[in-house]
Amino acid sequence: MSGRGGWLALGLLAALAAVLILAQNGARQDSPEHSSLSDGPNGTSALSQYAGSLGHSVDTITVSFDLPRPPATLFVFDPIAFTPGETGRLAAWVRAGGTLVYADDQLDTRLALAFDLHRGNPAPVNGTAVTPVLAGVTTVGDDSFNEPYRPTPSQAVLVESAGGDATVIEEALGQGRVIGVAAPEILCNGWLETNDNGRLAADLMAMTPGTVAFDEFHHGLGAGGSGDWTRQPLGEGLFGAALLVFLGLVLRGRAFGPRLAPVGRLGRSAAEYASAVGHLLRQAGGSALALQVVSEATRRALAARLGLRSDVPLARLDEVMARRAPALATDYKEAAAQADGGAGSDRALLAAARRLHDLAYPMARR
Repeated sequence: MSGRGGWLALGLLAALAAVLILAQNGARQDSPEHSSLSDGPNGTSALSQYAGSLGHSVDTITVSFDLPRPPATLFVFDPIAFTPGETGRLAAWVRAGGTLVYADDQLDTRLALAFDLHRGNPAPVNGTAVTPVLAGVTTVGDDSFNEPYRPTPSQAVLVESAGGDATVIEEALGQGRVIGVAAPEILCNGWLETNDNGRLAADLMAMTPGTVAFDEFHHGLGAGGSGDWTRQPLGEGLFGAALLVFLGLVLRGRAFGPRLAPVGRLGRSAAEYASAVGHLLRQAGGSALALQVVSEATRRALAARLGLRSDVPLARLDEVMARRAPALATDYKEAAAQADGGAGSDRALLAAARRLHDLAYPMARR
C-alpha cells in the first residue's frame, strides 16, 4: 500500500467511525421507557427542565434507589420490574408524605397490587379534566390509544378519558398521594406542549412542595438493569469506532527497524551482591556502621539462646548472661571491646565481625 493510499484509507475509516457515532447517538433519542435523560419525542427531559424552570429542586435517582425526603414528588415512567423490597420502601415513602406520579403504558405487577391500580380496555387518550384541582386544564391527550384506569371508590378521577374511564387518577395514602397516569406520552417531550399537557404537568408538580425527582434507577442505570455504558448505543458506537481506527493503524503501521530478540537476564550471585555492599560501605566510611549491625545481630541471637526477648536492653542482657553463662558473658564482653576498636582497618574489622558471628552462631564455624 502506497503512503498516500494508506493515509486515504485511514481517513475514510475515521470518517466512517464518526458517522457511526452520530448514528448511534441519534438512535439513543428513542426512549420507549420515557427516560428523563432522553431528548427524543418519547423522552421526558423537557419535563425535568420544566420542573427546574418552575423553581423546583430537581433530582435524578440513578445508582441506588434513594428516595428524596418527603414532602417531594417522584415521577416513575415505565420502570423495569420493582422488587418486593423496593415496592415496600416506595409505599412507606408515599404514606410519609411523598407524591408518586406513576405513568406506565402497562402496569408493574407489584406496584399495581401495592396501590390497588386497575386498567380497562384500550380507548383514545384524549380526555377532559373533571376536577378544579387542575387549574387551567381543560383537555389533555396525544391522539393515540391507551388502557385507561378503572378507578376504585377511594380513587378520584382527575382526567376522564373519551370513553368515560379515567386517564389520570389520584388516591390519598397516609400523608401522601398516588397519581396514576394511564398515558405517559402526554408528559413526554413530543406532546408536552399539546393541548393542556404542560399545565397538567405543572399542576402535578405543584401539588406537593419540595424536590421533584425522576426514577432512572429502574431504567437500567441501577441494580434494576444493566448499567454498563458499553451496552448503550453510544458506547457501542465508540467501541466500533475505536475498532475501526485500530484496524486502520494496523494496516497503515510501519516498523521502525528489524525486530530484536529479547536478551535473557542473567542472575547475580550472592557473593557479588555482598562484594558490592562492602564496597559501598568502604567508600562511605561505613566500618562503624557494619560493626554496629553485626553487634546488634549478635545481641539478638544471644538473647534468643538465653530465652529472652530480642529487644531486651543491653544492660539486662549482660546481667542475665553473667548469672546464667559467665563464660559466654566474658567472651561477648571481649568481642564487643574488640568490635569497638576494630573500625580502624579492614583486617581488624573482619576479625571482630568473625568473633561476634562465632558467638551468635557457634555451630556455623564447625
